[in-house]
This record gives sequence, structure tokens and C-alpha cells, in this order.
Amino acid sequence: MSTYTYSYAYTRAQALVDQVDVLFTAAGIDQGATAKVCFGVNQKWLTAVGLYLSRDGNRVYEVEARINWAAHSDRATLDFSTDLPGWDGTASPEASILGARFAARARDQGLAPHYWVRFTTEITADPARHSELCPKVGVSYGSHPPEWRKSPSESTIRLQDLGEVGLSERSAL
Repeated sequence: MSTYTYSYAYTRAQALVDQVDVLFTAAGIDQGATAKVCFGVNQKWLTAVGLYLSRDGNRVYEVEARINWAAHSDRATLDFSTDLPGWDGTASPEASILGARFAARARDQGLAPHYWVRFTTEITADPARHSELCPKVGVSYGSHPPEWRKSPSESTIRLQDLGEVGLSERSAL
């Protein structure tokens, strides 16, 4: 008779990937594009990801998630719990709410959601590597979101128990 034990360590790295997945999925970004961006986060290639809406060639609304890799720990810790108030499985309330708010703004304004990524400085300092990795996260080398229509208002949020992630919401609507 054999007994098998399975265990699963929910690492901080996976928690970061999950928050980007929740944010992009709730915002209405295509699953294939979301998977590419999550792959880039998992590889630690990206320092920020953003969702934006544009009108007449100008950005009018944006949600950004920044990752401070220096503050990040890739090991499972006993003090990290997804059972915090408001968490739904592996989704933080902040990522869920901002993603849903983004989708509602897109729907209310009749605008299509778009996204951008920011690579680490080590990657952007090497143009050959940067251009090679861009398609792997679903963006074009040298591309950037449109300029703001006007100076946006901004609010920032920290995720519960994931201090290495900062969320910002900007609006020029």
C-alpha cells in the first residue's frame, strides 16, 4: 500500500502573477494577451503593467500595477495568507475592484481596453534582448501608450500583504 502526499506552496511570485491575471481578466483583456503578460511577470522581466483607454488618439483612463522586485521575496512565507478579508481565492480585492472598475469605464465610455508593459532597466538597456522579448509579452518594440488628453488625476493603492505591488488609477475623463 502506498500513500501519496501532495502539497502546494503559494509563493509570492505566483501571488504577483495572479494579481496581474485578475486585473487584466476583470478588465476584459483577451486571455491570450493576459497569459503573455503574466509570463513576463513570472520571468521577472517587467516592472510595471498598465491598462488604458484612449479617445481620439489620447489616453483618458489608466490603471497601472508596479512591481518593486527589490522588495520582493520569491520564497513562500508563513505570514502570507490569501485568507485576508476581501480576498477571493488568489485574487486581492484591490486587483478585482480596479479591474472591474476599468471594465465598467470602458463599457460606459464605449472604449476598447488596451495594455502596456514596462521592462526592467536591465532589459531596456539591451535593445536586442528588449526587441526579442516584446512579442513574448504581446507588445511591439518601441511602442508606447498615447499621450494624455489632459493632466490626469491619480490615486494609489497598496495591496494587502503584498507590499511589493503598487496600484495606481489615473483619469482624464
